[in-house]
Amino acid sequence: MSLGAACRRGLAVAAAAFALAAPASASAAQVPPADTLTYLPFGFVHGEHSAELIQETLGQMSEYGIGQVLLPMPNFKKDGTLKLSRKELRMIPRWAAGTGEYDAAHGSAQVLVASFSGKVKGKSLNLEDPAVRARMLAGIETVLALGVGGVSLDLEPYPTTPGFLDLLAEVDALLESNGLAGGLAVTAPATVGRWSPSYLSQVTALTGQVDPLFYDSERTTAAAYEQWVREGLAYYSVDAAASSRIVPDLPSYGANRWHDPAVENLATATDALEGALGEGSRVQGAGIFWWWGFYYDEEGEGSYDGAADRQTWLTRTLFVPFSP
Repeated sequence: MSLGAACRRGLAVAAAAFALAAPASASAAQVPPADTLTYLPFGFVHGEHSAELIQETLGQMSEYGIGQVLLPMPNFKKDGTLKLSRKELRMIPRWAAGTGEYDAAHGSAQVLVASFSGKVKGKSLNLEDPAVRARMLAGIETVLALGVGGVSLDLEPYPTTPGFLDLLAEVDALLESNGLAGGLAVTAPATVGRWSPSYLSQVTALTGQVDPLFYDSERTTAAAYEQWVREGLAYYSVDAAASSRIVPDLPSYGANRWHDPAVENLATATDALEGALGEGSRVQGAGIFWWWGFYYDEEGEGSYDGAADRQTWLTRTLFVPFSP
C-alpha cells in the first residue's frame, strides 16, 4: 500500500508579526488529498502546543486539499541515534491523536508522516555500517510507536551506496510489521544523474512514494526552471519503479542564495507539471515546501507573500490532470 493509499484508509514564530491567510476550499479539486503533502515548520512539532492548535492547523490543510502532513523529526546523529526531547515525546502523540480526531469528525483521511533527516557525507552517517542502520531503525520504531502513519527519509547529500538500499529495505519491513506496508517515502534529487537509472529503480522498488525536490535550483529564469523540472520528471517517469508514486515537492518560500521566488513559485512549477504531463511523464500528485511560506503572510520588508501561491494551488495545481 502506497502512502497515498494509506492516506485514503511549532509553532516557532519569528519575532516579526504575521497574518493568517484567508480561508479557502478545495472540495472540488481533482487530485485526491492523499497525493498532496506539505512540511510543517519545526516549531509546530518541537514546541509545546495545544490540541486546539493542531485541530486548527489540520483544518487549514484540509481547506487546501492536503492529505499528507509531514512532521520534521530531529536529525539522526552521526552514529545513527535519534534523540527525542520530552516535548517531542509529548507532541508527536498529540499530533497523532489530533489527526485521528480530525478525521473522525470530518470524514477525512489525513495521514501523519514522520520526516527523518540526516547527513551522510564525511564523518556523518555511515549507512554501510549495520550498527548505524540498526540505531536509525530503532529511532524510527520509537516514533512509529507514538502513532504516526508513515515515514519519509530525507538523507543528504543523496546516498548512492548499497547501504542506503539496505536501510530502505529494513524500514520497509518495519513498516509492514506495523501494518503500514507501502508507507515509506523518500526525498530524491531533482537533478538528473545523481541517481543512475539502475539505482533509482532499486530505490523506488523499496518505497511507496518518491518525492523529487524541485526547489533551490539556482535557475534565474522561469523558462530554465520549468525545463529543469520537466527533464527531472521525465527521468523519474522512465526509471522509477511503477509501484512508487511520483509526487514532486514544489517551492513556496522566501528568497535565498539558491532560490528566487520570482522564478521558483507554484505558478511556474504548475506550468512545468502541465508541460511534463503533456510530454508523457508520470506525475501523481504534488507537495509544497513548506507550510509556513505557503500559508502565513509575514509582514516586514523582504518577507514572503504566499497569496499568489495559494491562489495558484487552489485554482490550478489541484486541477492538474495528474497520472492515475
